[in-house]
Amino acid sequence: MQTKQAGSVWADIKRYRRAYILTAVASFGGMLFGWDTGLIGGVLTMSSFQHSFGLNSKSSQFANLSGNIVSVLQAGCFFGAMSSFYISDKLGRKTALILADIIFLIGSIIQTTCGLNSKSLTQLYVGRVIGGFGVGLISAVVPTYIGENANKEIRGRCIGTMQLFNVTGIMLSYFVNYGINKSVSSSSASQWRIPFALQMLPGALLLAGIIFQNESPRWLVEKNRLEEARSALARVRGKSVDDASVMQELEEIIEDFHGHEKMPLVAQCKAVCTDKKIFYRFSFAVTLMFWQQWTGTNSINYYSPQIFKSIGLAGTSAGLFATGIYGVVKVTITALGLMLATEQLGRKWSLIIGGLGQAFAMFYIGINQAVNPTVPGAALNGHSIFAIICVYLFVVFYSFGWGPIPFVLSAECAVSLASSLCLRETQLTEETTQPNHVRSLVMAAALMTQWLFNFVIAKLTPIMLADITYGTFLLFGACCLCMTIYAVFCVPETKNVPLESIYLLFEGNIIKGATRDTIPRFSRAKDLKDSSIVAGHEDDFAVKGGYATHVEEAKDAAYATNVTSSRGR
Repeated sequence: MQTKQAGSVWADIKRYRRAYILTAVASFGGMLFGWDTGLIGGVLTMSSFQHSFGLNSKSSQFANLSGNIVSVLQAGCFFGAMSSFYISDKLGRKTALILADIIFLIGSIIQTTCGLNSKSLTQLYVGRVIGGFGVGLISAVVPTYIGENANKEIRGRCIGTMQLFNVTGIMLSYFVNYGINKSVSSSSASQWRIPFALQMLPGALLLAGIIFQNESPRWLVEKNRLEEARSALARVRGKSVDDASVMQELEEIIEDFHGHEKMPLVAQCKAVCTDKKIFYRFSFAVTLMFWQQWTGTNSINYYSPQIFKSIGLAGTSAGLFATGIYGVVKVTITALGLMLATEQLGRKWSLIIGGLGQAFAMFYIGINQAVNPTVPGAALNGHSIFAIICVYLFVVFYSFGWGPIPFVLSAECAVSLASSLCLRETQLTEETTQPNHVRSLVMAAALMTQWLFNFVIAKLTPIMLADITYGTFLLFGACCLCMTIYAVFCVPETKNVPLESIYLLFEGNIIKGATRDTIPRFSRAKDLKDSSIVAGHEDDFAVKGGYATHVEEAKDAAYATNVTSSRGR
């Protein structure tokens, strides 16, 4: 059985190898942020860093200052994500990634060289804002770039790979901090400069690799560069430009864009607010990113040494080593989740199981701290040991659920909204206007939300740990329960559904349909797999509860109506 499964995995890798290579290269963009996420918390605990800038860790202002140093990167990320809407549509996905990577590298150089002639934090702040701008731009473009290139059979896994590289960067930076803390003198500024310098490594790998990858075929079609689009599509599919399947897929892309002009930003914003259903699809991606941040994951990512200390694990090296193991668990489970859960268990149940597990872990940590407070110098008891285990349990459940899945659903929802608006306009007028690049607007809004609340969490966590202590974990536990309820009643199942058919999952009663998707046997996704919907009959899908009941009627009507192709992209 194991040999058969291994053979199946290898066959899958061979079949889609070009898409996987493109995904791996682009996903180094996720590692950029992951590396900074992991390094900054450890750097703040280093006495060498505190000495270089004249900081006192025992000062009442240190918690607030730590929040400033960490969160200023997210401020830059917010504006980088905001700019992605314009830059990626004007210059292209690939060019946007190259530009963003160069900006990130400049910011990293500024951070690495700060504090040479002054104890002022100004240069560090400037470097983190600049680097953050590049990271924010990359984070918004990568899911779109991968989603527009990947085959539908592996689309969720490919988009989620960005999160895998993110947590890999976190893990690597954890162990870099641990190794540097053990091997470099705390009296040397090199102890904290080396981690800052090494974060440029994934940036260099992204720059070196992305140059050799193709542009998004869908963006090229949008720009009417059809021959380039055919070459790009053939390249990422690993086939010749004259291959029948390549020609067919290109025709579907062209049909989707044919005769439609792009809309200005204000018009796009109005378009997504035309009615409550369309607005819901737009806000869906934003809401997922909001909940992702309120799991509390970045509190642990940024301040794990401090959190382990608050639970009872004493010593800087011990805290850094425990943090490194946390990173290993995160990478391992994220990889296993992408291979075994995203396309098999599905997006919805990954979120539900993940949310429940996270809630249990956070509640136990908080309640344990309330009834079993840490005594300095005392040995760990059984309750404290299990609280430390719960930190790892939290990351296990997060890493296959609320870690990668919001990126997958946001990217899928972006294309779903574009297709839905296109169909709506087609039904209203002969001279249609399709917001093809509304998907960039959706991803920009989703990632702006992520970075905004990432900033909030980064700023508030050290203050909450200092002021409300165990209440911090109880708050995050309550949020995890709320997001689980949201996943049950408001999140549809999209696995194996062609990109341009996903909008059908939002038709009719959204809560009723999403609740039905909770039971795999009744999930609407299997009815939409490899389907073609007849324009104007999408309401039948919602009313009758699935596409299967409408197949024969659709076949008869196909010759007399305008068919909207929704086969896999």
